[in-house]
Amino acid sequence: MALAALFIAPIWAQTTPAFVAPLAKESLLLDVATTTDGLIAVGERGHVLLSSDGHDWQQQQVPVNATLTAVTVRQQQMWAVGHDALIIASEDGGRSWQVQHYQPELEKPLMDVLFFDAQHGVAIGAYGLFLRTEDGGASWQREPHIELLDEEDIEYLQELKEEDEALYEQELGSILPHFNRLSHIGNRLYLAGEAGLLAFSDNQGKHWQRMGVDYFGSFFDISQAADGRLLAAGLRGNLFVYDDLDGWRPLATGMKSSLNSIVSLDNQQTLIVGNNGYLVWLNDDLSLTQTEEEKAVLNAVGFNGNIVAVTEAGVRFIQK
Repeated sequence: MALAALFIAPIWAQTTPAFVAPLAKESLLLDVATTTDGLIAVGERGHVLLSSDGHDWQQQQVPVNATLTAVTVRQQQMWAVGHDALIIASEDGGRSWQVQHYQPELEKPLMDVLFFDAQHGVAIGAYGLFLRTEDGGASWQREPHIELLDEEDIEYLQELKEEDEALYEQELGSILPHFNRLSHIGNRLYLAGEAGLLAFSDNQGKHWQRMGVDYFGSFFDISQAADGRLLAAGLRGNLFVYDDLDGWRPLATGMKSSLNSIVSLDNQQTLIVGNNGYLVWLNDDLSLTQTEEEKAVLNAVGFNGNIVAVTEAGVRFIQK
């Protein structure tokens, strides 16, 4: 009986837990979010940190040491995603974590996760990796969204599927672009990705419609600005704003470092954070500053009148 149990044990039973590091607060951190009790940050080597004030941080025990790229919060429920198609979940405000999904053999990172309610959520990642759950993450199903490709690629895949199902599956895993970020605005879900990919869905990501934009580089975020406008940010300082009449048009940022995240602040100001410490401030006009460290800023949140950011060198407070 013990031998049989060994063979049917889940793959994550043999994973290595994240190492509790004294300087985890100063390590590469990739996402930060507000919680009912304060803040949560996630990053390299499976680091998960909690804070009640943004200054003091406590690292939590995590069953896997893969890099975590994003975290989402619904009251005491939390989910984080990362490399090796990893999804971990917490039901006690981030103090304990369980593995829900882990496929290192895919060699694909998950880049973002979003839940519409306690049961229904989606996770996205490299090479078109798209997972959905309808039971709070107890199970995740993969969805291929070929409608996010251009017409020629869609036609090619449909012909290939009729001829060779196995080759179709293999090609699908390499031809789809990377999916980088999700945003839920009203009843509409937005997606930003590689090769100029911007898209929206009105049925929680079950079907997508691409948005035309005159840009073919990667987008790393699509989100609503503090003034209600829709923004998209990406490689080499590219920042776009959407208008119902004219569609997407570029905003001149004055620099060439990649922009990582769009942060809507309480004071009707929007902050777009980027590599090399660049910060784009958008209100009535656009201005550019740079941190003294010049380290990449990956994301930020407004918290207790401050701006708390995660960077390649750990947690930092940002001032204009």
